[in-house]
Amino acid sequence: MSGPLAGVRILDLSRLLPGGAATRLLADLGADVVKVERPEVGDDVRWEHPMLAPGVSAVHQFLDAGKRSIALDLKRPDHVEVVLRLAEQFDAVLESFRPGVADRLGVGPAAVAARNPAAVYVSLTGYGQDGPRAPAAGHDIGYESYAGVLGTVGADDGTPVLSGVLAADMMGGTLGALSILAGVLRARATGVGGRVDVSLQEAAQWAIALPFAQHLADGSTWAPGAAPLNGVLPCYHLYRCADGRYLSVGSLEQRFWARLVTLLERPDLLERRLDPTAVEVLAALFATRPRDAWLALLEQEDTCVAPVNTLAEAAADPHLVAREAVVDVAGDGWEVRQPGCPVRFDDWEVTRTPAPALGADDALVADLLSPGAPPA
Repeated sequence: MSGPLAGVRILDLSRLLPGGAATRLLADLGADVVKVERPEVGDDVRWEHPMLAPGVSAVHQFLDAGKRSIALDLKRPDHVEVVLRLAEQFDAVLESFRPGVADRLGVGPAAVAARNPAAVYVSLTGYGQDGPRAPAAGHDIGYESYAGVLGTVGADDGTPVLSGVLAADMMGGTLGALSILAGVLRARATGVGGRVDVSLQEAAQWAIALPFAQHLADGSTWAPGAAPLNGVLPCYHLYRCADGRYLSVGSLEQRFWARLVTLLERPDLLERRLDPTAVEVLAALFATRPRDAWLALLEQEDTCVAPVNTLAEAAADPHLVAREAVVDVAGDGWEVRQPGCPVRFDDWEVTRTPAPALGADDALVADLLSPGAPPA
């Protein structure tokens, strides 16, 4: 059976993680993704460590498995013309240049729409296409900083910490994929693709939409360690155990809390689910046994208690293994495990082939680069 997105064609001009993550999802679901890369260099992710073999990056293999690659220099007018001719045949174009750059290169939304009005044109940038910060450079840490994400995560004394979760990049990639799908649906109904503006700062804002919405409504803040879901409640907290390992307690509802305190033999805590002073009581209790001893008592008992796993423990999690949520991809002299596609169809199984070598699919455009090539 064909994939859910069979027949959807995406021309990917983006670089690095957010755009790659967007088309990673779509390629997994059957879309034909053709990645336009710089000659000789390609996307920078090709050189990200760890390397599986000389010139073979694990990051590149994850982001670009199953896609196609063509090498074009967008500073050359003849190569720009090739991109525009390709766009005539594609459902969507994705780019991640700073605002205005695609226009200057000749591959902006107006140029694409002139060739193919039904093509969805998605711009995935740090701060969006307008506003005072639009031209600025940035990375995930900056987008999360401006969005308030890092202002909600940290120690009780208010010191912010880096979580390692690339919320802006990955949420931005997900929203980019959603934008492409929404645009393609509209184009197939109306014949108009249109332009979509996705900001990574706003993607990070969406990741904390709940506290942000609450702040907009009543002015409340989620200062580190001082809000209901970041450390002030005993029923939603991280606790250090006797062996220095941590577990999380997410017993937000009273029924889960009741089960927890019953198993802990602390019925006196039954009505203290929302009492911040009970955090110290539970902290002292959990510090008396190793983490796994507590998990043996609590994990399978509807208490919403979980281990704070390392990446190695997460990769070996029996539940993850049972669901085959990690997939194997093998190439010439190498093999690697990758996170699988988080979107599952009952009648479609995702399969991944190795990511293409730079320019591996240049044959797609060879005729367009020939003198006097006919229209695509």
